[in-house]
Amino acid sequence: MFTKRQKEILLSLIKSNEPVTAEWIGKGIGVSDRTVRTEIKGLQSECQVLGVSIESIRGKGYKLEITDYQLFEKELNSLAEAATHGEQTNFSEQSNRITYILKRLLLGKESIKVENFEDEMFVSKPTIQSDLKIVREILETYELKLVTRPYYGTRVEGDEYMKRLCCSNYILSRNSDLNIDNNSFQILNRELFEKVKEIIIKKVNYYKIEISDISLDNLATHITIACKRIEEGFVIENLEHDLTRKYPFEKIVANEIVREVEKFSGFIFPESEIDYIIVHLLGTKLLQKDTLTEFSEFDDLGSIIQCMLERLQAELNWDFQDDIEFIQAITLHIRPAMNRLRYKMNIRNPLLKEIKMKYPSAFEGAVIASKCIEEYLSLEVGEHEIAYIALHIGVALERMKTRQKKIKRVIVVCASGVGSAKLLFYRLQNLFKDELEIIASTNYYQLKEYDLSSVDFIISTIPIKEYIGIPVQVVNTFLGEEDIKHIRDNLFLTKKGEESIYLDESRVFIHKDFEDKESVIQFMCNELYKQGIVSKDYIKLVLERETLAPTSFGNLVAIPHPLTPTTDNTFWTVCTLKRPIEWDQHHMAQFICLLNIRKGPKGDLDGMYEKLIAILEDKSAVKKIVKSESAKEIIQILS
Repeated sequence: MFTKRQKEILLSLIKSNEPVTAEWIGKGIGVSDRTVRTEIKGLQSECQVLGVSIESIRGKGYKLEITDYQLFEKELNSLAEAATHGEQTNFSEQSNRITYILKRLLLGKESIKVENFEDEMFVSKPTIQSDLKIVREILETYELKLVTRPYYGTRVEGDEYMKRLCCSNYILSRNSDLNIDNNSFQILNRELFEKVKEIIIKKVNYYKIEISDISLDNLATHITIACKRIEEGFVIENLEHDLTRKYPFEKIVANEIVREVEKFSGFIFPESEIDYIIVHLLGTKLLQKDTLTEFSEFDDLGSIIQCMLERLQAELNWDFQDDIEFIQAITLHIRPAMNRLRYKMNIRNPLLKEIKMKYPSAFEGAVIASKCIEEYLSLEVGEHEIAYIALHIGVALERMKTRQKKIKRVIVVCASGVGSAKLLFYRLQNLFKDELEIIASTNYYQLKEYDLSSVDFIISTIPIKEYIGIPVQVVNTFLGEEDIKHIRDNLFLTKKGEESIYLDESRVFIHKDFEDKESVIQFMCNELYKQGIVSKDYIKLVLERETLAPTSFGNLVAIPHPLTPTTDNTFWTVCTLKRPIEWDQHHMAQFICLLNIRKGPKGDLDGMYEKLIAILEDKSAVKKIVKSESAKEIIQILS
C-alpha cells in the first residue's frame, strides 16, 4: 500500500517527538526536501489506516500524531520491518551513490535525468557528473554504454546478458560468506529466490551432482534476476550458437529447473533464457559424483593442465606429474573456471585474503599456473580464480611434504647395560615412532664397527669426544623433558638468523616519498640495476606479476616480486615511505619488501614467506619499521 520511501518517512516521523523539517527527513533517507514534501502530501490522505495523522507546522516542519493507539500498535511492527530491511543509505559515501545510480539505470525502463539523481540523493550536479564518470567506466568493462539524450535523460544501452552480470556484481550485496544478504531482497523477490533454490537443490540431489553453497546461491540469484527481467519485458538475446547440443547434460538440468520455475512463477522462459541458465550451470562444478572425465593429451583442457604441470616443475621445482589426486581435482576445477571466464562471470572467493596470507607459496604457484589459462583464452584470470587454484596446489604441496618426509636414522649408544639400553630404545620408539628409525642399540666401544654413512645422528647416554662426522645428542638414560626437547630440536632443525643473509644495508631505503606503487617498484628495481644485481628489464617482471594479483597483504605491507625467479641469490630489498600509498583498491602500503628469489630448481619461497608473513602479522613490528631512522635499525627488527 505504501512505497518503501513513504514507509521510511513515516518511521522518521515516528522516531521524533518534535516537528522535523522536510530537509532533515530527506538527509536521513537520501532524498531531496522537495521529494519528502511531495511524498508527505500523498501520505496525509492515506495514513489514517495506520491510526496516525501528519500535521504541517509552519516554520517548524512536520509532526506525527497518533489518532488510534490500538490500530497504530498493530501496524507499527510490519511497517518498521518493511522499511528497515537494510540500513539507511548514506549518500555522502561515493560508493553508495555509484551503487544507487547503477541500480536505477540498469533496472529502470526509462531514461533518467541528472536532476532526478540530485533530488533523490540530495547532492549537487557536479557530484552526480563525477559519479557518472565512474559509472561509465564500470559499464564499459561490461561492454555497456551510458547514453545521454537532451531533454530525455540518461540510459544504459547494450546486451541484456551483460546488464544482468553487472547487476549481480555491483548492485546485489552479499554478506561475509558471499551469500545474498537482506538488502538485496529490496530488488529480488525473496519468496521466489528461496523457491528457486529449493528447486535447484532437488535437481542436484536427483542427479547426484556436487555444487558448493556459493555456486548454489549464485545460480538461484541469476535465475531470480531472469524472472524479474522477463516480467519487465527484457529478454536475453541469443548467447551462443548450438549451446544445447554442446552441453546436453546441462540442457537437461536447465530445462527441468525452468519447467518448475515456470509453474511456480507463471513466467514463460524463451529458449534464449534457458541458454542463459545453461551458461551459469557451466560455471559450476556440475559433474555427477560417479563420473570423472579423464582428459587426454589431445584435449584442450588436457593441454592446459599439462602446461600447468610443466611450468610448476620448471619454475618452482614442484613435480605433480604423478599426483593423480591433484590432476583430477584441478581438471574438475578448471573446466567451470574456463566457462566462467569465457562468459565473463566473475566469481568471488571468500577465502582470498586467508589464502594469500597463509599459503603464499601455493598462491604464487597458482599465479604461474593461471598464465596457462590466460594464454589459451586471451583473458585475464583474476585473483579470486587464482586463489581457488591455489587451494588445490596447497593440498598437493601438503601431500608432497608428507611423501618426502624423511624419517631420521639413529643409533642409540648406552654405556650402562642391556636393560637400560632397551628401556631407552623403547621410550624413544614410543615418543618418536613416526620421526625416528632406530637402526641399532650399542655400547660405546662397538660404535666404530658401524657404517655411519647412512646415519643422521647418534643419541648417546655418554659424551662422545672424538669427531665421528655426524651430530651426537647426549641424553639421560631415563630421558627427561629437556632431553625430549633437544631431540625434537634436532629432528626439526631450522636455521636461525637467515634474515641477515637476506638483508644488506645497501638494499634498505628509508622514508622515501612516492605517490604510487609503480614509482616505488621502479625506484627499487633501478637501485638493484645500479648495483649490478638485476637486468634493466627486471621491473617488467615485477610489474607483470603485480598485474596478475596485487601483492599487498594488509597491515601496510606489500611484498612485490618478479613473476619468475631470475637473481643468482635470494635477498630482500626494503623500502619505507614517508606516508602510506594505495597499493590496490583495498590496501594501503608503507613498508615494501621486494622479494628477489634465486633462480634454479631450489627456490626458497617457503622460507622467505614464512619469515615475512610473521612480520606482516605483527603490527608493532611494522610500526617500528616504518618509524626507523636507519638501515641498521630495520635489519635488527627483521632479524
